[in-house]
Amino acid sequence: MKQGVLSHAYLFSGPEGIGKKMFAYDIFRLVNQREPESDPDFKLLTPRLEEEETKIYIEDIRKLKSCLSLKPYAGPYKFVVINDADRLVPEAANAFLKMLEEPSLFTVIILISSKPKLILPTVLSRCEKVQFLPLNERGIDKATAKAVDEFMNVARQGITERMQYAEKLFAGKGYQGLVIGLIHTLRARENPNHKVLKNLLKLNSLLSQPQFNHRLALENFLINL
Repeated sequence: MKQGVLSHAYLFSGPEGIGKKMFAYDIFRLVNQREPESDPDFKLLTPRLEEEETKIYIEDIRKLKSCLSLKPYAGPYKFVVINDADRLVPEAANAFLKMLEEPSLFTVIILISSKPKLILPTVLSRCEKVQFLPLNERGIDKATAKAVDEFMNVARQGITERMQYAEKLFAGKGYQGLVIGLIHTLRARENPNHKVLKNLLKLNSLLSQPQFNHRLALENFLINL
């Protein structure tokens, strides 16, 4: 997300049970201001059992394409969450790729996978990637919790202090763990700051890709708090 604009496709990857699907639901709530369950603008696609294999088949993608050909009922966006996207059979993956090549202005597609290497590379190349890092059994560790508190304090200070903090984060190399910790912390709040949460999602996506300038991404995020 950049300046409040959503990408048409995301890949949420990371270990099972870390909250990828839950976060996808949260994004729908943030953007559409409604609950996803039974909402006509929300579609969850999961693998199904056929001929002793649990997969996502081409028939599922055809039905999805038909559904997405219509504009949102209440809007502003239609959301599609594809759980275990690595279970797309080859025919379904190729059909889905054509959908990604002709994105709708009103649709957001979120792929969820704990095995992203099994997804067709051409599908991956058209998704904005968000990697979810594992936390310890108790959730956010003490070091990350302390870093989150420090961030909250810096967020209330001026630009100079924020830039100094960005330099410190980049030098410490633990910034992606902090970003994940911030996402989990904000999600747990009763009234999270929606703007910050959206920008954290964008930042996490950039930090997951080594070709991006991570220091610049951190600085831009802190400037726009």
